[in-house]
Amino acid sequence: MPGELILTVDDESRIGELVGMYLAKDGFRHRTAANGKQALEIAESDRPSLIVLDVRLPDMEGYELCSLLRQTTDVPIVFLTCKDTEIDKVVGLSVGADDYVSKPFSPVELMARIKAQLRRNRIVQSRDEDTPAEMLASAHVRLSVRTHEAFADGNRLDLSAKEFQLLSYMMLHAKQVLTAERLLTSVWGYENTLDTKTLQVHIGHLRKKIEPDPANPKRIVTIRGFGYKFDEAVRPI
Repeated sequence: MPGELILTVDDESRIGELVGMYLAKDGFRHRTAANGKQALEIAESDRPSLIVLDVRLPDMEGYELCSLLRQTTDVPIVFLTCKDTEIDKVVGLSVGADDYVSKPFSPVELMARIKAQLRRNRIVQSRDEDTPAEMLASAHVRLSVRTHEAFADGNRLDLSAKEFQLLSYMMLHAKQVLTAERLLTSVWGYENTLDTKTLQVHIGHLRKKIEPDPANPKRIVTIRGFGYKFDEAVRPI
């Protein structure tokens, strides 16, 4: 929607100027950051609606910055980078990015990607938090928000209240890497998130209940060094 703020994080000033020019044509506001530290400050103070993020930054990898941003914001993040191998894309998406555009890029294509991500995000946000979707469903797991029931492969699950809350939060943020700190803060309301044992125990219990092989989990996966992810696409129904 015109007027929304887009943040571009890239140490090449010409990239920020080019992106800003195209955004301005469509009525968007635009800010730039040349490094990760500036990006974190702007993201906290200005609350952009979307972030365009380069992988190579002077003070930190874009992957690290994306993971840090995901601790405080769910806004769409689009990687814009010359690193375009399959593994680079997998890593970028696994740490919480929503899309990936390779350099050299078409500004028209980038604008289309930005608008698509903003539309998708508005659809999600348009749901009244007091009246959530009746059910969240993936290929193998279904969860009823209203009745607090959950099913895996058609079998009803016996979940504790906290297990249900944890599973629903992860499904609401499916395909995103969620740090232990974010899960403890969002699900438990912890201010001190240094002790992750509680989370590890609950993740272990959930895996025993929803995974065909808990020792080799495919639905709740660990992203080593980052956190956990519900690794099936989820749709509200």
